[in-house]
Amino acid sequence: MTLLIVGAVFFMVTGVIVLAFYAVTTESPEVERLRRMVPEAVARRESQATAPVGPGLLPRLLAAVGQYSIGGEDRSLRQRLSAAGIRGSSAAMVFLGLRTVVSLGPALAFVFLRVSRGLPMVRALWMGALIWAGGHMLINSMLARRVRRRVQQVTEALPDALDLMVVCLEAGLGLNATIARVGEERSVMNDPLGHEFKQVTMELRSGQSREDALRGLGDRNGVEDLKALAGLIIQSDRLGASMGKTLRAHADLLRTKRRQRAEEAARKLPIKVLFPLAAFLLPPLFVIVMGPAFLKIKTLIRFINAH
Repeated sequence: MTLLIVGAVFFMVTGVIVLAFYAVTTESPEVERLRRMVPEAVARRESQATAPVGPGLLPRLLAAVGQYSIGGEDRSLRQRLSAAGIRGSSAAMVFLGLRTVVSLGPALAFVFLRVSRGLPMVRALWMGALIWAGGHMLINSMLARRVRRRVQQVTEALPDALDLMVVCLEAGLGLNATIARVGEERSVMNDPLGHEFKQVTMELRSGQSREDALRGLGDRNGVEDLKALAGLIIQSDRLGASMGKTLRAHADLLRTKRRQRAEEAARKLPIKVLFPLAAFLLPPLFVIVMGPAFLKIKTLIRFINAH
């Protein structure tokens, strides 16, 4: 039974490595078709290439592993990756491959080492399952944390971006030019909202309608305030309302909501501090205050027993 488990692990790891090598070294169908039709053009293109284009070797390996993982068609996973700022045609496959390697790799290594030493197999399998679950939860929690941090950054930067949009609109710029200007200014500061506005500008310049670009802005980020802003701009544009006044009122509303969130966090702070206070401060304080009294009582008891 031990040899069977060791052989299964060996063939599984070997199969993953071979499949990953095949996925990395194989050419796309377009390149193969072009090589058959115009071989000189492909050779000239390969000789003139000075820098690698596309993802690196490690993301390609992870994507190759992710193709055989579970969850590749999960739309909620793609939405979470988009909200975290991880986008691309192979983003989901790379994430699945990373999660598989981090969770399944240590688990298989642990089981292999335990079984090769002749230790009980059932316990090794249980420990391997725990290691796999821990790695799986670790990668998912890291993704959720990144999503929360990015959503918070976009939410906090939105009122200031709206103020800048109001200034640009009142200066005479159109809405498309305003979005492009705000995206250019805020993307320099490495602001996620600035990068999103910059992507909206690229979509508008590529011929996409303003309504579709704004709805995509709200859908791919998972920020409720951004979805509300996109709907407000679309509705104001349809009705012909003053965009400057609309955005100023919405910026005031978002600033009020941001202040309310700060006040709510401040009210929650005493309850959050209570548990560390009870766990780390009260026991040492109890020892410092009551310790001398206990020592005196102990001395007094000894004195009474001696007499």
